[in-house]
Amino acid sequence: MKEIKPKKCAVCREDFIPFRTTQKVCGPTCAISLGKSNIQKKNAREWQKEKKIIKEKMKTQSGWLKDLQVVFNEYIRLSQKGSKCISCQNPNPTDAGHYRSIGAHPELRFEEKNVNLQCRKCNGYWGGNLIEYRKGLIKKYGVEIVEWLEGPHKETKLSIPEIKMKIEYYREKIREMKKGIAV
Repeated sequence: MKEIKPKKCAVCREDFIPFRTTQKVCGPTCAISLGKSNIQKKNAREWQKEKKIIKEKMKTQSGWLKDLQVVFNEYIRLSQKGSKCISCQNPNPTDAGHYRSIGAHPELRFEEKNVNLQCRKCNGYWGGNLIEYRKGLIKKYGVEIVEWLEGPHKETKLSIPEIKMKIEYYREKIREMKKGIAV
């Protein structure tokens, strides 16, 4: 028969000689403590799931819009990957910049032609670098699209179910693009 080597108890960290090779604790009190800690971990995981559901139920329309904005910006970054900054032609753009701002034109917030890759300098520090942005849009889409973007638009207010549908739509598009990149 094989000699059983001493082990450290998983709870009290003291050395002990196990009866079986699979034994993790030195005695019944440590076994009870280990069992309680496993139950607490399980309860903690269940609580995290519950908390996520509660948070989703409490989320307002603006919270959902922020979530959609994050997913939409990721989609723009992936769909235009490899492009240069639309304003200054910087080869490493990092931002999804809006031509017509969200504050002034919320109806164009999720219009894909209104959002293009920009470098941090143009999008943040230069306030969008709009003159050069416009020139880039004309090159990319043509004068008609730019004039349409600059024209009047019907205001839209998305409901929470519509926002959730758009989030799922863009997440699916992102998954498809990532699969295509990985292949």
